[in-house]
Amino acid sequence: MSEKAFSSACILIAEDDELNRKVMSAMLKRLGYRADAVSNGRDALLASKCQHYDIILMNLSMPEMDGLEATRQIRLSCPPTLQPTIIALTACILPNSREICLEAGMNDFMPKPFKVNELAQVLSKHMRILERKTAFVRLHEEVNRTLDSLPKRGKLSLSFKQNPYLQN
Repeated sequence: MSEKAFSSACILIAEDDELNRKVMSAMLKRLGYRADAVSNGRDALLASKCQHYDIILMNLSMPEMDGLEATRQIRLSCPPTLQPTIIALTACILPNSREICLEAGMNDFMPKPFKVNELAQVLSKHMRILERKTAFVRLHEEVNRTLDSLPKRGKLSLSFKQNPYLQN
């Protein structure tokens, strides 16, 4: 599966500033992606419960629920195999901003403002990770299907020679 296959990735923009939402949507469109957009963390949480998003571009400072709390809640509510990649976006950068975001469960951090090529670089990195994750999940599902299709002949027991040096 190539990166081109992920141009149809589901992306959510969680940004309270309308102009920033429009700019990010235009940047994503220019890069070949389509995105949904919400204006606060609470709506991001609700959207993530209604639809699986591969990537969420999450502003940190939003009304109703900030990006950090929204991320924590999304991490709690999504099954492990459906966890989205969450990329923090903020104009307010403190010396430990990246660490705070990662501790909250975010996968990456982008200071605002950023250029389209910087966004493309971060998305490309996470699309490669998403591609590997998807391949792993598919392989895991196939292994489980194969194991389930094998005839059941009672409990599987493997005999091993007892190592005398490990006895009490």
